[in-house]
Amino acid sequence: MAIQTTYAENQPIALPGMPANANYSADTKIVETVAGIGFGVAVSRGTDPAKQAVIGSSAANKFIGVTIKDATLIGATADTYARYDNMGVMFKGDIWVTVCADVTAGQDVTFNSTTGVLSSAAASGTQFTIAGAVWMTSAVSGGLAILRLNGTVPAA
Repeated sequence: MAIQTTYAENQPIALPGMPANANYSADTKIVETVAGIGFGVAVSRGTDPAKQAVIGSSAANKFIGVTIKDATLIGATADTYARYDNMGVMFKGDIWVTVCADVTAGQDVTFNSTTGVLSSAAASGTQFTIAGAVWMTSAVSGGLAILRLNGTVPAA
């Protein structure tokens, strides 16, 4: 058995997909994306809109929320929901996410249609705006920011 000989002096402030507070609403969806889905990324309706979700989106009106971190996952996929896993999807509340471009508190929120990564501007690739979502904190590209989702999920 290996013995830990080093450790971080301080815990991280947050991790991608971690709720920023206890006041949020979420659904459970089945991962449809073959490669799996990471934490803190935008997901959209899957083949079965009531049960499944895919990373990113093919249209702005298919967004359903942001994936919540699952601290119980272990092993090689500890930071990813595997295909067919149940995953938490926040649709209302505050959640920590890694941004792919600089964001400023108060700005609108967009996500990359292929990767589901969030930002405020058209970074690279097709971007969709999340209706009613806003950045609660600022961050530089690659940093963590708090995203507020207002619970507005478009009709199917």
